[in-house]
Amino acid sequence: MNANELQKIIHAAELVNSNLNVYEVLNNIVNVAVELTNADRGTLYFVDNQKNALLSFVLLGDEIREIRLKIGEGLAGYVAATGETVNIKDVRKDPRFNPTIDRSSGYTTKNMLCFPIKNSDKETVGVLQLLNNRKGEFTERDEEFLKALSIHSAIALNNAQMHKKQILVNEELKKAYSELELAKKEAEKFAMLKNHFLLQMSHEIRTPFNIILNSLALLKSKATKLDSDEVKELFAALENGTDRIIRTVDEIMELSEIRSGYYEIHPEPIKLEEDVLVKVIKNFKHAVEKKNIYLVYDKITDKNEINCDKFMITQIFQEIIDNAVKFTSKGDVHIRQFTNAEGKLTVTVKDTGIGMSEEYLEHIFEPFSQEYTGYTRKFEGNGLALALVKKYADLNNLSISVMSQKNVGTEFTIIFS
Repeated sequence: MNANELQKIIHAAELVNSNLNVYEVLNNIVNVAVELTNADRGTLYFVDNQKNALLSFVLLGDEIREIRLKIGEGLAGYVAATGETVNIKDVRKDPRFNPTIDRSSGYTTKNMLCFPIKNSDKETVGVLQLLNNRKGEFTERDEEFLKALSIHSAIALNNAQMHKKQILVNEELKKAYSELELAKKEAEKFAMLKNHFLLQMSHEIRTPFNIILNSLALLKSKATKLDSDEVKELFAALENGTDRIIRTVDEIMELSEIRSGYYEIHPEPIKLEEDVLVKVIKNFKHAVEKKNIYLVYDKITDKNEINCDKFMITQIFQEIIDNAVKFTSKGDVHIRQFTNAEGKLTVTVKDTGIGMSEEYLEHIFEPFSQEYTGYTRKFEGNGLALALVKKYADLNNLSISVMSQKNVGTEFTIIFS
């Protein structure tokens, strides 16, 4: 291919990709192909695999009409089925030629070049049919032109179809927004929840990342000795920041799986004290010592056996005790295991922390719900922990309730059925 021919292909590719309107793209491809090969006219067919058919919306000239062919029918159908190029010097001598369209249109086809348009995966997505070369016959050079144009045509077709789908999606969105206007309060609530979610996630992920990056920067500066207390604190900060990110991602995934209905529950016989509470309480030994508060556990019942998902029960107490320790700066966190008046195994977790308002208690188990929000809040968290606690409790047929008073403390009660 010489420089002039290459320039033609480049210009043709630019023209083919110059529009996203699907009908304009089809017209551009046909017009470019006709010009490159000196054809009299042409038709471009879509391959519709679902309907096992070829569909054309474009016919060169002023007339635009729809033509449907079965894959395998006629020369265009043959090319769609085989992916082969067909160059016929005299269509009257080829049994695959279907003269029906000629008879209905009054046009006389003499020779034909049918070329498959393939995407990057070598799949035939269209068939370009060119009729009657004005210089006599279609040549191998014409086939080379179309081969060079094919991948650009496939991309243009794909982009145009994606654009058309996007338009349809946008129309559906407009319809949805119109319907949402009829429920304005719900829409406003959703928008607020979305913004709150983004704010919470941004804070909950960005903050530990900053801790990690700053700690790494200090370590790289070599300003401190590796065995110093400062470095130990940096490693603790790195570990805490990493755990916080992992916890945030895990909680989002857990809640998503539960809501999707794909979450599996695995009940098994469990000794509540030995298998769950003692192990969870041990996790907070360092935290309570650092805050100089007390963590007390009392067991005043012989009942200890439950049949639940061990992971979920562990997470319930892990999150509730974590909240109690986090929001308590003085006093104690008291955990009691006992039998209630109805004879059911019950555990309460009571703290002397900051407490919650009566208004907020109504929303405590809602996802991303926090009484203190924004970047100025004193306590970390993404508002997912208690939402997961409630889901875990429901899945295991547990009853969970909360009592709280501002600046007095909070008490969670978990009752096993």
